[in-house]
Amino acid sequence: MMKIKTTFCKSAAKFAVLSASCFASACTFTGMQQHSELGLSFAKSQMFDLEKTLEETSGLAQHNGLMWTHNDSGDQPRIYAIDEAGKILKTINIKDGHHFDWEEMAHDDKHLYVADIGDNFAQRDELYLYRISWEDLTKADDNSSVSAHKMTIIVAGKPKTVVDKNVHNFDFEGLSSVDDELWLFSKNRQDGQTSLYRLNKNKSKQLVSPAASYPVDMLVTAADFDAKRNEFALLGYQLGWSGMSSFLWRANRSADGKSLDWTSAQRYDIEPDGQWEALVWDENKSGLLWLSREGNQQGGVALTKTQF
Repeated sequence: MMKIKTTFCKSAAKFAVLSASCFASACTFTGMQQHSELGLSFAKSQMFDLEKTLEETSGLAQHNGLMWTHNDSGDQPRIYAIDEAGKILKTINIKDGHHFDWEEMAHDDKHLYVADIGDNFAQRDELYLYRISWEDLTKADDNSSVSAHKMTIIVAGKPKTVVDKNVHNFDFEGLSSVDDELWLFSKNRQDGQTSLYRLNKNKSKQLVSPAASYPVDMLVTAADFDAKRNEFALLGYQLGWSGMSSFLWRANRSADGKSLDWTSAQRYDIEPDGQWEALVWDENKSGLLWLSREGNQQGGVALTKTQF
């Protein structure tokens, strides 16, 4: 089935100011495309209610059978270990951390990366990543604190001021570990694409430039890479008059390993709609993808999974 959806910027009640600005200025994305969309539907019985503490779940990671998540802006600098039914098992504070706009998690065998990368109004000079060892997190007791190595990211080409702080291409919500790099994906309210920035895991401070852009026609909220399947998942939404419509892209890594192979990309229309914010490929079961949803007027905070 072929669909064309008019797309607008940012989200529901939490971002009402942004939404009102977008609607008033008719900020539809340029270069709209048609996509052959597949369906991805979750029955109520497949969705687990997360605890109200996680009302703004915005990142997912998995290690040794435990899921990890954090809230968007407004929480303390802390992360939560949860089981597969969404129950909080322990809460860990990040020592000397600052919670400005935490939007994503990424992970590899040794570390968890918590991404303070959100920039709704294009006002930040620097973005931050907190790198935490899995060993420290595994040993940590409930309500204890762990140390983190803070990494600073500066986005090349970002202007000091943008024409419209509500409609720009300098917000970020997607991050994934890819071999020795971290791949950062932008959330473009201006053109509906996403730009890929490849980061060095070992640099404490780095200036980054886009390596590629992709016509996702949505606002990217999460990304994850499954090295075993050589496959990326990108999560996001469009905002229209009827609310938020959520989508998932699957795409292989390119043959040279430096970008996405967009010729392999497939797009899925997610039901039920809502603010689907985070995802992670399961570490043990091939092709199993976990997703979480923030709570808003379209649906409550939830955790679910799907098998590809």
